[in-house]
Amino acid sequence: MKRILQALLFSLVLLAGNTALANDPHQDWVYTARPNDTLQSIAQKYLMPDRRWDALVRYNKFDGSGILKAGTLVNIPVAWLKHYPQPATLTITQGEVWLRRAHTTNYIPALPGNKLNIGDELKTQEGQARVKFADGSSLSVAYQSIVIFNTLTHFSDTGMVDTRFRLLKGSIETNVTPRKGPAARYEVTTPSAVAAVRGTAFRMNVTATVTVTEVTKGIVEVSNNVTSRTLTKGQGAVISESISFDELPLLPAPDVKAPGTMSEMPFRLSWSLLDGAVAYRVELYSDEPDSLPILAERIESPNIELPRLNNGEYRLRIRGIAADDLEGVDTEVKFRVEQKATPAKLLQPLSDAFLNTPSPMFRWKVESPYMLSSLEISRDSQFLELYSRTPFSATDSTQSDRPLAAGKYFWRVVTLVGGDNFNYSPARPLTIQGQLLMTEVIAVNYLDEQAKVFWKTVPDAKGYHVQLAEDENFNRVIREYQLDNTYANVLLEPGKTYWIRVKGLGDELHASEFGQAQIIKIQSP
Repeated sequence: MKRILQALLFSLVLLAGNTALANDPHQDWVYTARPNDTLQSIAQKYLMPDRRWDALVRYNKFDGSGILKAGTLVNIPVAWLKHYPQPATLTITQGEVWLRRAHTTNYIPALPGNKLNIGDELKTQEGQARVKFADGSSLSVAYQSIVIFNTLTHFSDTGMVDTRFRLLKGSIETNVTPRKGPAARYEVTTPSAVAAVRGTAFRMNVTATVTVTEVTKGIVEVSNNVTSRTLTKGQGAVISESISFDELPLLPAPDVKAPGTMSEMPFRLSWSLLDGAVAYRVELYSDEPDSLPILAERIESPNIELPRLNNGEYRLRIRGIAADDLEGVDTEVKFRVEQKATPAKLLQPLSDAFLNTPSPMFRWKVESPYMLSSLEISRDSQFLELYSRTPFSATDSTQSDRPLAAGKYFWRVVTLVGGDNFNYSPARPLTIQGQLLMTEVIAVNYLDEQAKVFWKTVPDAKGYHVQLAEDENFNRVIREYQLDNTYANVLLEPGKTYWIRVKGLGDELHASEFGQAQIIKIQSP
């Protein structure tokens, strides 16, 4: 029962603290009058509709004219100021991130550009997200985290923003624009602590019972229901709900040296052991503003194999982790990945190969297993008009992505590494021999001792070759004809059986075969 009352009291204290600035009439925002300002114009621009300019006269003890000299200080209670909700914006998502709108139960995929309003919940599973608030402050939400937005208030044109949210589980890193004015606030509540800042950068990691806070810039006020502490840059705290805690120094930045340029990936990076570190946090970013980590890992030893990366600029953040789970000061190193592709060695088909299949297999060898390659086939040696191109992949053999018609071609392999560096093998010529369709006899007309034989037309045939034989295996061919038309007149001996077959005649690029033989016979008189 005592624990329940403590928790209730803690909640009431937090609620009072959350609303005090906006409702306390003794908290003033000070406006400096500009040329041509009047109390009427100031009231119209900044005050709630239920407040008139004469309230400013009484509050500041001005005369009743409403006229001000430039530079006059006008005190305005925060409670009188216009204020309205100002949604945050989800700027980047990576992986599996979900959004639950206020007063709903369904989660929907969170997408860049989504507006986040009061009461909305952002949940990362195997994903990450970046949120930007109205004043430019940013929040990075790591894997397996839940954030609920409590207050997102903008005070007219004063520049003051009140941002408050709950971190129920997981990890965040935030960079807060310096607070301006008495109503400006940036506050994070967890199950065991509250963190309030006025302009800083800090990290938080939350479980059901513990909040770990690390300040990397500025000052953060952290508290639970028994203790309050001020953490400055390089300090942290491990906070449980009902146990007193102290400021703790963060581990210093580890000594990490990395080459300025890496020409081969993956790359193994090692650094010296850091006293007091039981593990290390490694975060890899592309060198672009507001990017999320490409890699974020906790490792036990002071070395890591950086994954295969595209060419470009990167930055690596490495920090030690103490036994109490406080993560230390970052070492940041910048480097460039600059890989160069080498040409593939072509294996098959050989140069000037003459092939009789429309889908031959092409084989080659690349220098690195991490190099991607693509097969290109063209009708011309300059590859000005590609006939075929396969997608880049790690394979070293493939077929054309479309059958090759009869003709002469050139083939080569394009290698790719680092996402933007290409190289080309020498080109090889090859010839594809086409196959004419087989034909068959479709009709035979007899007249006296003569038979007129008809067969099907063969596309692309330059003519026809006809064989007449006395046996069905065509071992005893007695006549052969070269014809341009699709029929032949054959003189036969009555009463004797013959066999006839036909094939189309192709050019040097087309082979052909005889179709099925047909029996022909003129009956004896």
